[in-house]
Amino acid sequence: MDFKEIVRIGLDECLDGLRKALADLTADERRFQPSADANHIDFIVWHMARDEDGVVQGTVQRTTQVWQRDAWYEKLGLPAGDHGFGYTVEQVANLPQFNIADCLAYYGAVRQETLRYLDTLTPEDLDRYPDPTRPSGSTLGKLFSHLIVELSQHLGQVAYIRGLQRGLEFTTSWPSARTPRPS
Repeated sequence: MDFKEIVRIGLDECLDGLRKALADLTADERRFQPSADANHIDFIVWHMARDEDGVVQGTVQRTTQVWQRDAWYEKLGLPAGDHGFGYTVEQVANLPQFNIADCLAYYGAVRQETLRYLDTLTPEDLDRYPDPTRPSGSTLGKLFSHLIVELSQHLGQVAYIRGLQRGLEFTTSWPSARTPRPS
């Protein structure tokens, strides 16, 4: 197994888990905030897609993000330059409502671009610094690693908020504790 397959598996597991976590949730459940200063699921999902788009298109490739290129901001009713970083409590609470299927379609378009780019990389590319002006000075390998960790954390937040409302009827993990592991 090479690094591309490992990254692809991690990214796919996050997106598949997200789709499972969203299954059958109502719009009201997706907008539920455990406290007045907590994120809701719609914000988290949108932010996950924007984060991946920003990292892969913006930081790594230094190209126009899918958000702007394909006018997803119009479809979701949000500003073209918006990404969800540094939002205030009021901005999260008042995020315009959108169709979650449209947000997932945007996320799918971002993922296609991510995987397309991933397929062009060599092992040597992972040590390259795509943006030397970035304060962290992250290599491509570190950026992809960080992306998977961040997406996993946000998936956990979505699953937690779902669990607060629906109980323990759902898990995003694979293989689950109930699934026998191959020997």
